[in-house]
Amino acid sequence: MKKIAILHFAYPPNIGGVEGMVKEHAEILTNLGYEITVITGSGEEKNPRIKLVVIPELQSVMSFNPFLQEKILDKGIIDDEFYKLAGIIDQGLEKALEKIDVVVTHNMITIVRNLPFVYAFKNFVKKYPKKKYFGWIHDHSYINEFQIKDLNKIIHSKLEKELLTTPIKNLTYILISESFREPFAQLMGLHHGETVVIPNGIDIRYFLEIDDLIWEIIEKYNLIKKFPLILSPVNILERKNIDYCLDIIRELKKTYPQICYIITGKPSSHRSTVEYYDRLKKKIDDLDLKNNVIFFNDFLNRALMRSEIHDLYQIADIVFFLSKSENFGLPLLEAALTKTAILVSDLKVFREVGGEFIKYIDYRAVNPEKAAELVKNFIEQSLRVKLNYRSRSQYDLKTILKEKFIPLIEKKPIKLV
Repeated sequence: MKKIAILHFAYPPNIGGVEGMVKEHAEILTNLGYEITVITGSGEEKNPRIKLVVIPELQSVMSFNPFLQEKILDKGIIDDEFYKLAGIIDQGLEKALEKIDVVVTHNMITIVRNLPFVYAFKNFVKKYPKKKYFGWIHDHSYINEFQIKDLNKIIHSKLEKELLTTPIKNLTYILISESFREPFAQLMGLHHGETVVIPNGIDIRYFLEIDDLIWEIIEKYNLIKKFPLILSPVNILERKNIDYCLDIIRELKKTYPQICYIITGKPSSHRSTVEYYDRLKKKIDDLDLKNNVIFFNDFLNRALMRSEIHDLYQIADIVFFLSKSENFGLPLLEAALTKTAILVSDLKVFREVGGEFIKYIDYRAVNPEKAAELVKNFIEQSLRVKLNYRSRSQYDLKTILKEKFIPLIEKKPIKLV
């Protein structure tokens, strides 16, 4: 696997949005098998699989030489002190990047915080054209609210303008949004095909604190791409009415072919329960739902922990709890506290627990086709459900890196004329 270096001014525990994003990139790419080196001006790394190289001169110049920064930006003076710092940075890059195949800078070549770095880095790219270079651009000092600033008012030296508005040859610019790409390309004089948009994402597993087992299942069945995700946190008993739920799933599949129905519990050892489970499995085959239904009982020989059940509520779009009889109804409360939509049978005890704040359905009077129509209408009208799916399916950071960034590493870099 290729050796990748990721560069930024600072790294956690320093606080910052890009700092945190760089760390997530490093961890995910490491887990994907790449040899990652983070090169930064300040930071710490406890993961032994991620190499950290600290070059203090990569920090914002303001943090270690404010007088030089003032001279460069406010007075437009580019003198020996500037080039001396650039030389020190160049020496650090020579050593740190010697065995690196792919070099990724985050924001450092479009921000005025360290122009000596930009100068040294441009020369390094020119000197070593066989490496692959990427500039991951989250911001540009000359762009505010998607508008290019009046450069005549803010730039005080010819070199500053050259460093921050002249594209680096042999480097691919990655922008975090289409909205930002337009003014950036205009400022830099780049054509549309000379830049790539890779959106920011979120490490879903880390953000939702998903347990190992549940995440393994999410990845195995690609659950972040499934929609809708429907959960029944019940044991496999006839009174749980799972067969009725399967009929609803079959109807919903006509509209949502990627639907996934998860049943968390297990059958008891009683003969009647085992027979019910067998009937459910046969029904799944008969209804052509084999790729749409997951029984945890098929691969798990223990009960789920509370934290694991909580994880499933968090990723689910809807909970089905359509029992024929219950004495209480904890899933109503669990769904409420995780803000997960829930459809329940019209039982007296459920109305006692949920009051007027839950959608009830009389499974004895409402056939599966009508029930599926109710669910479909809810999905189509729920902005929260749709946003949840959009977020997990399009903005999972690991998926973004695998599908959008990794392919760039494997092809020739964009040549800028």
